Amino acid sequence: MKVLRFPDPRLRVKARELKIIDKETRKIFGQMKELMYEEDGIGLAATQVGIDLRFFVFDLSKEERKPQVVINPIIISKSDEKIVFGEGCLSIPGLRVPVERSKKIFVKWIDEKGNEIQKELSELESVLFQHEIDHLEGKLIIDKLPEEERKRIIKEIIEL
Repeated sequence: MKVLRFPDPRLRVKARELKIIDKETRKIFGQMKELMYEEDGIGLAATQVGIDLRFFVFDLSKEERKPQVVINPIIISKSDEKIVFGEGCLSIPGLRVPVERSKKIFVKWIDEKGNEIQKELSELESVLFQHEIDHLEGKLIIDKLPEEERKRIIKEIIEL
């Protein structure tokens, strides 16, 4: 398993709902958690490893590893208040993009044990969820840039 790099077209796939959590999906969750750590990331969406299912792994803990799995996330509401955060992406190494997102969101998802979670998230956790959900919709941080800047960056990435 490896992280897909832009401009791989699989990064643009809209993920399908994950309907069954079984031994195979749990194995994939574990592989993705390890890959996220190997790549020094804080989040990794299934679409970033070529799996078109709606889930991602993340870990915002500071010292101990406390990875979590988010399955079929749905943003129920977003605050009008915004936050701008310099976001990076494992699929576009070396790029940091200032992205404006809702400061708070209310989200519903299923954890890896099959429990439904509903939670209000703010600050970095809110940004991370919005970023990873974008991946599940086939969207990347470069899509948030003004058109001219996006074209310039895409050209630079492709020429590397």
